[in-house]
Amino acid sequence: MSNPSINMLLPRGISRRSVVQLLGGAVGLSAAAGPIGMSAARAQARTLNYFTWSAWAGPEFVEDSKKKLNLELKPTFYSSSDEMMAKLRGGGTRIYDMIVPVQSYIVPAIKADLIEPINASVLTHTNTLFPQFQKNDFWNVDGKCYGVPFVWGANALAYNRKETGEIDDMDILFNPKFKGRISMRDEAEDSLGLGALRLGIKKPFSMGERELQEVKKLLISQKPLVRAYWKNFADVQNMLASGEVVVAWTFLAVIAPLRKAGIDAGWVWPKEGALGFQEAITPVKGTKNMKLVEEYANFTISPEYGEFMARNTRYAPASKAAVERLEPAFVKDIGIDASKLSRLVFKEIPLNKPRWEEVWNEIKAA
Repeated sequence: MSNPSINMLLPRGISRRSVVQLLGGAVGLSAAAGPIGMSAARAQARTLNYFTWSAWAGPEFVEDSKKKLNLELKPTFYSSSDEMMAKLRGGGTRIYDMIVPVQSYIVPAIKADLIEPINASVLTHTNTLFPQFQKNDFWNVDGKCYGVPFVWGANALAYNRKETGEIDDMDILFNPKFKGRISMRDEAEDSLGLGALRLGIKKPFSMGERELQEVKKLLISQKPLVRAYWKNFADVQNMLASGEVVVAWTFLAVIAPLRKAGIDAGWVWPKEGALGFQEAITPVKGTKNMKLVEEYANFTISPEYGEFMARNTRYAPASKAAVERLEPAFVKDIGIDASKLSRLVFKEIPLNKPRWEEVWNEIKAA
């Protein structure tokens, strides 16, 4: 019988036998029983085991890395930051070389001994980035650099223009006119954070109990209007595509496939604010391929990669030089406006995350 804890973490293109060798022959296979050991093979090959969001390692990205860097990416995907952390704790540090964390998970990953710093001096494209991303406290901890962002943006509002018209605020999420056609994310940080912004709370992730109760009251009042609290990104995309839902608090990645399907999908950071993110390549603790990780990390902050990433995903590159390569109409359409960074509240781990989870569960159960 296969070991489910190993299979769960298995990257594409790597056999179970190789993983067993990597983990030290845990199920009793001798080193002599198989082909060349994984550590030796990895030392010889330009290959990186990449644990990431699906947006950053689709077929086009894998092919681009082969073409431009002679580097083979072997991706495995996670759908949430908590899943990333759990699988790294469950043995992933012995399998993966690099991850793409959201800025708020850097300190928890350091404390859990899951990542290690990168040599910032080899990241030669840093000076092409917008100043806000060249160095900030999210990625530089105790004098050590754990990444330089290649992408940024926000979780905000996707909507069907034909059904809703143009929108610029959160009113639509609380409008009885759209009862049963609204979707919210099934995540405490995103949905409670949204509620806090709606109420004008300036520091959502530092809320105390009184403010949490105000947000709870607001979101319970909204609940009868909500069609579904989505957990899987494919679910919210399908609901928007079918017309079941006409507005959702979600990821920008939903827009491109909706437009390809012929839907006039809009995207807006509401005037109340949006929940910002930055993401970067970060080495996994113990990787034997640090030089390759650094090479790839530097590539991701290059103008060339930034342009490629923006055109393929519609996400905003952290590279100012990459943005300058894009047509002004395209830049406007995908919402790249570094002058509006002040509208974003970058996500943090809440001061009392267990309490946030309790409050969110109380909202859903109400």
